[in-house]
Parts: sequence; structure tokens; C-alpha cells
Amino acid sequence: MNTLSKQAVRLARPASVTLLAAFALAAQASSYEPVGINLGGTSFMDGFGRFDPGFTMIELLQYKAIDKISDHAGDQKPIFNDPRVDSTVLISHLAYTTPYKLFDGHIGVEALVPLVYNKAREDAGSMVEFKDDPGVNFGDITWGAFLQMDPVMQDGRPVFVQRFALNVLSPTGSYDNAKAVNASSGFTSINPYWAMTYLPTPKVELSTRINYLYNFTNNDPNAVPPGVDDFKAGDALWANFTASYEFWPSVRLGLNGYYFQQLSEDKENGHRATDSRTTDFSMGPGGAWQIDRNNVLLSNVYLPVTEKNTISGFHMNLRFIHMF
Repeated sequence: MNTLSKQAVRLARPASVTLLAAFALAAQASSYEPVGINLGGTSFMDGFGRFDPGFTMIELLQYKAIDKISDHAGDQKPIFNDPRVDSTVLISHLAYTTPYKLFDGHIGVEALVPLVYNKAREDAGSMVEFKDDPGVNFGDITWGAFLQMDPVMQDGRPVFVQRFALNVLSPTGSYDNAKAVNASSGFTSINPYWAMTYLPTPKVELSTRINYLYNFTNNDPNAVPPGVDDFKAGDALWANFTASYEFWPSVRLGLNGYYFQQLSEDKENGHRATDSRTTDFSMGPGGAWQIDRNNVLLSNVYLPVTEKNTISGFHMNLRFIHMF
């Protein structure tokens, strides 16, 4: 879940110094990785899900310490003097696998509700002042449907499993167009994804979740220059990816990462904004512990590798999965 909106990232313009940023929860691309998108929120064994009817509850605690706002070349924007945004997000994810099947896959529905705490600040001398929405606020709700496929078996063990989903990010969270840092993006997004896991050996795991993001127009953009009445973030493609090894029974350690690439330029008042595409690539260590057949605990750390037209810094997740 990202916290800073694109507008803030692209803010430095010769004639007008205003913050075009929205620090929202989930994640959005283009200097605007929408609040609420899944950037590194899922990782190891991601293709697996529930195959029998029933509920699954997932709690994701995410912390981000943002200390860089980069331009299109990946350099720190000079208008910010030592910017800092601390974001803590708790996302409650409820999924239900139905008894119905389609194309041999198990049909399910899901909803994610985030609680967001953001704290933004900058040192004296900064040309742009961060204004956040104080306290704990609700972020944007994500809802949709998925199709969980049965695993492909070989020699009595699963070797490949996948899931398809179509989600909608609805702008239901706290939003103030006078604030640079919000818990909501202020616009609707559509996010289909394909998650898969490959197990070449019983102990080695490779997983990825390939996402596409289409963003609708924000007709009430926050912290924009005078004359900008609407803003539309470009569409994007990104992937979460992992590789792990089972060092001990039920305990996996490995690497996790995500690569986010904006495909088209942003638009302001219907016109393309040049040099506005976002690139966001982060990697780090992680691990997973299958406590028992119904409970799993995962942890991930992400450190920035390549960041353009976005925000970056230390990022840590703690995720608990429980099947009822």
C-alpha cells in the first residue's frame, strides 16, 4: 500500500510550486501508484488458496518510512528538504471460497478494508509543505472475485498452482483535496491479476503475481497547481515475485520483490503530462512459517533499487493468514 500520490512527486514545475502528491494507502503507479494497490503485500506461495468452501481471514500490517521523492530521472526533487512520510497500515482481508466451480476453478469473492496512519514532515527551508490527514483513517476498499485453480500434481505432490482475480479499488477512504497526504487516492481503479506458484522440487518455490491497473479520472485532485481541474494516472503493469527454500519443516526463507512500470503518461485536464511515468523496483529478504494447516505467518522487507517519479524508502510487512 503506497502512501504518497503522484501529484506530489511531479510537483516541481518552474512556474508553480505546489504539491501534487497523495500519500494514500494501497499503492498506485505513475508518480501516482494508487493508494491501496498490492505492492509487495503478497509473496511466498501466492498461487495457493483455499480449495474447499469456506472463509479465509488475512491480516496485513505494513510499515513504510519514505525518505525520498524522485523525479523522472530517479533523483531527489530539490523542492523537498529532507522529506519524510511514516505510514502504518492495517489491512483486513476477508475471502470466501464458494462451493461453485467455473472452468474447473473454485469461484470466490473477497474484500479488503485498510486502516491508515500517516505522518508527513519536512525540514525548514523546503519549498513545499507536507500536510497530512491526522489520526487513523479508513483507506480505500478493494473488492472483487477470484477463480482458484486446483494444483497440477506430479509424483503425488503439487508442482504448479494458479489463481485469477478481478478487483476494484473504490475511493471510500478519507480524502481532502487540500492535503498532500491522504488515506484515499480519490478515484476508482480496476486491478485484474494472475497469481501463480511453481515448485520445481519439494523445497524450492517460485511465485509471482502479475497485475494490471487501470485508473479512472480524479475530478477533485489534491494539492494540484492552479488550473488543474482533473487528473488521471496512467495505466500500469507490475509484478510481485519471490523465490524461497524450505530450510526447516514448514519454514521458508528467501527473496521477495516487486517491479512496477507505468505504461502511459498521466493526464491533467485531458492532456498528457510529459515525463510522468513511474518506475518502482524494490527487493529484500523474507520468510514464511506454516504454523499448522490453517495458519501461516509471513514477513517481508523491501529496499528500493530503482525509483522514478515515485516515493521510496524502507518497507516492511507482517502478514497472518487463517482459514476457518
